[in-house]
Amino acid sequence: MNNILHLYSLAQELARDLVFEVDGEVVTLSIKGVLIAKISSTSYNFSFFEVSEDEFILALQASGYIVYLGIESDSEIDEEAYSSIGRILISELMPYVNVLISKAKEVNYSGADILLDDDMSPTLKEAMYEILMKHRKGKSPYEQFEIA
Repeated sequence: MNNILHLYSLAQELARDLVFEVDGEVVTLSIKGVLIAKISSTSYNFSFFEVSEDEFILALQASGYIVYLGIESDSEIDEEAYSSIGRILISELMPYVNVLISKAKEVNYSGADILLDDDMSPTLKEAMYEILMKHRKGKSPYEQFEIA
């Protein structure tokens, strides 16, 4: 249990506001949630999950782990802006994510947990917990529909 506490404290370092200029407007992105999960793939990847017009989840995969960052914006983000915002977010946040992943590897973390739940909106919280439950059930979070 003490080992996972280190992961919680590292996740706190990801809780921040980042200010961007998007299409001539200043936009503040706030990292409200962090989820980590052990996965079988050791490749590097990233993806976006759009939750609402002003909320999304950025998934960063590396070294056998995937870290999901629940992000809220103070204004609507156009889908076309995700690629440029994504590049900036990855360059800004990957050093912190790498430290979190390194610590997870060091303590041999093998689960899936939400490490930060910093006043997430109900919509974002629901999306993060859906991803968490899929990982805990061994399902892919990329599946949109479950077959009955």
